[in-house]
Amino acid sequence: MKHVKNEAYSYVKDMFVQHNMIKRIVLSFISIIIMGLGISLFSVSGFGVDPFTSMNMNIASTLGIGFGTFQLIVNAVILLYVVIVAHRGLIGVGTAFNMVGCGYACEFFQKLIEPMVRNHFILAVRVPLLVAGIIILCFACSLFFTANIGVGPYDALGFMLSRGVKLDYKWVRVITDIIVILIGLAVGGGIEAVISLDFSLIKNIGLGTVITAFCMGPLINVFNKRVSSKIFNVDYEDLSRKVAFFMIKGAMVRNSVPLHTVKIKVNQSADPYTVSFSGNQG
Repeated sequence: MKHVKNEAYSYVKDMFVQHNMIKRIVLSFISIIIMGLGISLFSVSGFGVDPFTSMNMNIASTLGIGFGTFQLIVNAVILLYVVIVAHRGLIGVGTAFNMVGCGYACEFFQKLIEPMVRNHFILAVRVPLLVAGIIILCFACSLFFTANIGVGPYDALGFMLSRGVKLDYKWVRVITDIIVILIGLAVGGGIEAVISLDFSLIKNIGLGTVITAFCMGPLINVFNKRVSSKIFNVDYEDLSRKVAFFMIKGAMVRNSVPLHTVKIKVNQSADPYTVSFSGNQG
């Protein structure tokens, strides 16, 4: 019980040592609402959604439960694994916002927008919805990243697997995206649709899925540099280096070092950063 209390205290302490923490929390929460809007525009456009969302939407539809509720359940399971295995640095208040809010925000906006375009479901309407979804989602992801108070459970899982299999995060993400797409296809009847060449039966997977999986990175970086870093008044290049180091190495340090090791020294002048440990408990 004492260990749990110490961990909880450390989580809170880690979060609130950051500059402008209240501003980060508020804008992180707003970014999740905007993210839900962007994903809903993707979905309503009929061009598919991001890989993780496509799996969750297809399974939720098959089970007959709400997308927001199912995504919350899946995120909670992933988060439990990350908390047990990873350092608390991967987790923050932003993780909770992402876990709980993204699915429900998407569900809310989709129910709001879908009736408006139901009778006008033509390319002249669908393409602008897709473009708007791309821009809005990229901005929301940029805002969430720059707030730097935790990553989404699915992203955290990618970092954990990257460390476990000794493979670059970007390749792990490609592999996990392909896996969740295949799961969504299997559950939603998409495999049969592919075999029969009736692609109209495929649900929540399409051009939008490809765009979110492979093409959004550069646009998110533009928003990071030109918009979000100015909103938070941070050095984007410095933030990128610190986050990359912390997520891939620093957040994993505790579990890779003997428990009796107590002192950690980070040499940030080195390239790449090096971590050295010294000092033992008696």
